[in-house]
Amino acid sequence: MQVTKFAFDTNKSVLTKNNVAVGYNGSDFQCLSTMNDGSEFGGSIYQSVNDKLAVGVQLSWSAGQNNTKFGAAAKYNIDSDASISAKANVVGQVGFGYSHKLRQGVKLTLSSLVDAKNLNGGGHKMGLGLEFEV
Repeated sequence: MQVTKFAFDTNKSVLTKNNVAVGYNGSDFQCLSTMNDGSEFGGSIYQSVNDKLAVGVQLSWSAGQNNTKFGAAAKYNIDSDASISAKANVVGQVGFGYSHKLRQGVKLTLSSLVDAKNLNGGGHKMGLGLEFEV
């Protein structure tokens, strides 16, 4: 799969957007590479290790700046109705989630995002989701 997006300003005769994404989707493996305006680059890899465990990593970089970003995540299916997930990135954010199918068409999700570099500073997030499917 490849997606390309260009925008051209005819008044100024200049290319204003130049975005390209290339991805691959296999049976248990997915990868994606992106380039935005020739200055922001990113990539991600997702691997379904087995029917219970999936892991992923993401990397992004901006040209001319020293702010490489990296994150990793994992999801573990406890059984057919429940799963737990965790993620972390280089800016010190750590997230956890729990999802449970209460019954057919009703799913409960609990989540949190903690700023591990500033535990006493606040700004942490907690979430509760209730999803209905019709």
